[in-house]
Amino acid sequence: MRQALTRVALAVTSLAFCAGCGGATSAAPSADASAAGAASGPAAGTAGSPVTCDLRPRTAPGEVTSWTHPAKSFYEPSDEDIPTRTSLDHLLVKDDALVIEYSARLPEASLKALREWTYLQTATVALPGPDTPAVRAAIASTELVCDGVDTVRLSDLARDRTFGQVAEHGEAG
Repeated sequence: MRQALTRVALAVTSLAFCAGCGGATSAAPSADASAAGAASGPAAGTAGSPVTCDLRPRTAPGEVTSWTHPAKSFYEPSDEDIPTRTSLDHLLVKDDALVIEYSARLPEASLKALREWTYLQTATVALPGPDTPAVRAAIASTELVCDGVDTVRLSDLARDRTFGQVAEHGEAG
């Protein structure tokens, strides 16, 4: 019950914090986002959210041979032990994970909402990425690109995974 209330509180909080995501600190929508048409803009259930997102298919990365599992779910911009690209690709392909790259230039309130949301998830890792876009989230088959933090859209993407389908992959290489 407490976890369900926390999730509702985070969803409401993230919508309030999204107002801080726009403006000068957010990325302008890409040409790809404009061309996406109906896939852009707030999703059902996020009415009034100032965050614009683009959902698109992606090609899953190939097999990786040298990887390690991340030590934690959320990496701060100041962290030095950030997972490598091959480790992130392993998470996407073999662990059915959700990988989120966020701009370190997001407002603190947005970073806090993302951090708290990430800790409530299964098989999710968030780490600092390029400044543009503000948020890029991926599962093996789909990518969500947003100009701010929208935990409702991130939750929708996380639900698109097929839990229980993790591939046998042995120990880290």
